[in-house]
Amino acid sequence: MRTITLATPAISAKGDVKQLITVLPRIMPKLVFPTAYAEMKAIEKLIKGSTLDWTVVRIIDPNAKTNGNGYSISFGDTKGKMSASRYNVARSMLEATKIDAWIHKMPIVFNK
Repeated sequence: MRTITLATPAISAKGDVKQLITVLPRIMPKLVFPTAYAEMKAIEKLIKGSTLDWTVVRIIDPNAKTNGNGYSISFGDTKGKMSASRYNVARSMLEATKIDAWIHKMPIVFNK
């Protein structure tokens, strides 16, 4: 069985390096939205402890007004952008169902 869920980069992945798209989403919610941050950390614990095949699609600011030229991803190890359109988020989640390389991965999705 496979689970695909949506989260923010407040959930950390093994490959994350310190950069804007991996650090800021951990600091801001902890200070401004502590309840939401605690929920993200609970999701992280459940997912990482699961025996299921899972993918966590991480996003920052899904309010981009344009779809751009599609989407790109970072596994937290390369630079990315801070926003994604809802269309591209949905598209990436649908495509995640077909990408076995994303099993047990946490791509950060953003507009190109």
